[in-house]
Amino acid sequence: MKKFICLLLTAMLTLTCLSALTACGQKKTAGGELVLRICNCEDYIYVDEETDKTLVDEFEEAYEKATGLDITVEYSTYGTNEILYNNLKINPGSYDLVCPSDYMIQKMINENMLEKFDDVKNDVPNYFEYASPYLTDLFDENDWTDYAVAYMWGTMGYVYNPKYVSHEEASTWQVSLNEKFANKTTLKDSVRDTYFLGVALAKLEELRAKNEEFTKGTLTKEEYADYLVKAYNDTSEKTIAEVEKQLKAAKKNSFSLEVDEGKGDMVKGNVWLNFAWSGDAVYAMDDAEGLDTILCYSVPKEGSNVWFDGWVMPKGANKKLAAAFLDFISDPENACKNMDYIGYTSSIAGETVFERLQESDYVCDETDKDAMPVDLTYFFGEINGEPAIVYTNELNRQLLAQYPSQDIIARCTIMEYFDDKTNDRVNAMWNRVKAGNIWLYVGIIGGIVVVAAVAVVFIVLAKKGVFGKKVKKGYTRVE
Repeated sequence: MKKFICLLLTAMLTLTCLSALTACGQKKTAGGELVLRICNCEDYIYVDEETDKTLVDEFEEAYEKATGLDITVEYSTYGTNEILYNNLKINPGSYDLVCPSDYMIQKMINENMLEKFDDVKNDVPNYFEYASPYLTDLFDENDWTDYAVAYMWGTMGYVYNPKYVSHEEASTWQVSLNEKFANKTTLKDSVRDTYFLGVALAKLEELRAKNEEFTKGTLTKEEYADYLVKAYNDTSEKTIAEVEKQLKAAKKNSFSLEVDEGKGDMVKGNVWLNFAWSGDAVYAMDDAEGLDTILCYSVPKEGSNVWFDGWVMPKGANKKLAAAFLDFISDPENACKNMDYIGYTSSIAGETVFERLQESDYVCDETDKDAMPVDLTYFFGEINGEPAIVYTNELNRQLLAQYPSQDIIARCTIMEYFDDKTNDRVNAMWNRVKAGNIWLYVGIIGGIVVVAAVAVVFIVLAKKGVFGKKVKKGYTRVE
């Protein structure tokens, strides 16, 4: 997702053009080779920066080698989940495989827009074998397993510059309202994600109280999880009104509404606090190190979102080809390529990925005097019969952004999709938040126009001598 406005226009044009080409729903090119039509987010798959060869190119070669059949992947990108959704509604059958976010997958399932996998175990064996038990359990609990294969996942929180913002300050959503950081914070130009933040601000004290109950053990894990999903997906009229109030205040305090630029602004020092997806946090922290700048990441104590993007097959998809592609990118080596390039965390776990993590700069040796253990067995499962434990000496840095601890996961919940009526109400609220003081700006511009007009009239009248006797040409007035 690069340069949001340009991307939005480009994605719309791309989708429109592609849909015109694919409306007939053909599955072969004029040359007779098989065609797989994929739509994914921008910059969301591995590219070899020296050769420009992508994981898609590698799949085409691997498929032809394995089957002897020619295959062409028509790969396109989209700007937002809503653009993708609208295109699928207008042009059903445009794609065989798309990769939307969690709440949009739920919406598509509910609206009967997706094909089911026949049998994930047989259709996508690499995914069945290597996908994280944490994510497969989450999918099973929410009845998504038959429709979706998880791709990337993570949390939402704050990237912050510890030179200006303390970890304690960044550990609460309230920091977005802190006037100490006026014009040094960001918000997402994404209604669903920023609504989540608005709910956190609206229910701040209640969320803190529930977290304390859970921490003390007076609230069970199941009770806490049930509370969080209901609280953060609350769309009552009262809550929406309070969210609007809180987001207007946060917007007034912020440097920008952004989708992709925030991580760059953090690295450059334009802002000190970026409301961010964990993958963008890792990207920003890595990038900043090249400039000898340390950035950190925090998931607020009041709870947050655990999100995922997943692959689904729209109605009419070529399920066999789609499954073959998913099996290819679910191979642990290919999953690692994707993670290294994208910066986000793959849904694929297993021994290969765990060993790659242990070799990364984010992990230290257990003999390090500052080493702290992080148990990631919940995500990886046991490795060779042993708990998946790594050591780090930087708790608020890349490791926990990529692989949050169980304590962090316990206070995170999923986003649920909104039905059409709710969506309309939330979007109307968001439009009012984004408009902000538009009438003030209109008034200022109008005032400038009036002043300019008066000045022009004054000059014209002055030249005509209205404000004094006009001097004949060639003469000079003596005052």
